Amino acid sequence: MTALPNQLFNQVSILSLRCFVAVVETQSFSAAARQLTVAPSSVTKQVQLMESAANVALVHRTTRRVSVTEAGERFYEHCLAILNEIDNASVLTGADKQVTGHLRVTAPPAFAGAMLGRHIHAFMEEHPAISIDLSVTSATPDLIRSRIDVAIMLSDQPQSKLTHFCLGSCTPILCASPDYLTHRITPKQLDDLNHLECLSARFSELAASWRLGRQGCWQTVTPHFKLLSDNGELLRQACLGGAGIAALYDFHIQDDLRAGRLVRVLPKFEFASNGVFAIIPHKTIVRPQAKVFIDFVRRLVAEPGINRRAAGPSLRSDDVPKMA
Repeated sequence: MTALPNQLFNQVSILSLRCFVAVVETQSFSAAARQLTVAPSSVTKQVQLMESAANVALVHRTTRRVSVTEAGERFYEHCLAILNEIDNASVLTGADKQVTGHLRVTAPPAFAGAMLGRHIHAFMEEHPAISIDLSVTSATPDLIRSRIDVAIMLSDQPQSKLTHFCLGSCTPILCASPDYLTHRITPKQLDDLNHLECLSARFSELAASWRLGRQGCWQTVTPHFKLLSDNGELLRQACLGGAGIAALYDFHIQDDLRAGRLVRVLPKFEFASNGVFAIIPHKTIVRPQAKVFIDFVRRLVAEPGINRRAAGPSLRSDDVPKMA
């Protein structure tokens, strides 16, 4: 990219950088203005000032959308690093005790509903200056293309090569509604599952077979899957309705088990635990908003009541992420 003339770039402020980053992330001048609580005309002026300083177009504007130029994509990465250092310095020096800004997060449906949905208000109260865009999806997102700050994933080990942190663990549990079991044989051995309707997650290792252990001995069964879905909440509702035996995560059904709406099936057998991972798009940049959110999720996962894999230490503002 063309080198920035010093006498022009000196006119660019931190606000200019924040406006440009917000426009890139929201792909809208008006949305960027709402995020930064400034007038749209101010956002336009600041971005134009940066383009004038750089002597290159950073964004393309049409009546319907905003797209980033190739030069803008490269400049965005540098702006992100600069603002990250500024935000970290503010937190470290106590100049700005509140973490501010916009946070983009993705999480799978079951975790989003059972964990984030019922607790996200606590995070918002703790960090009132952070706005959140939470996407609920079972798909593995392209963090860089979609400009995601944090992706929560449940897996034995995430397939992504991006930087990730293990926040704890979760374990699938075999369960069914009492009504379903009154009309079927109660399974006593794993082979009994072959004669019953089973529900499981699609696009996961649980969709092909179930591997359960007892006293250190593991056995694989391939039951007849009556229902597969990529939505854990749909599977939970179907299980509550008596559709069959489901493998659902412990955090998702703990209230149902306590209330007796669901009961454990083959309780002497257990699945291996999966990790709860936070994945970030950059190897060297963890935005302050992402850091506090990752620590928030870590605390949620570590709450008592469910057996958890040991999570790593909290992120400090000066942490450089390491591959887990």
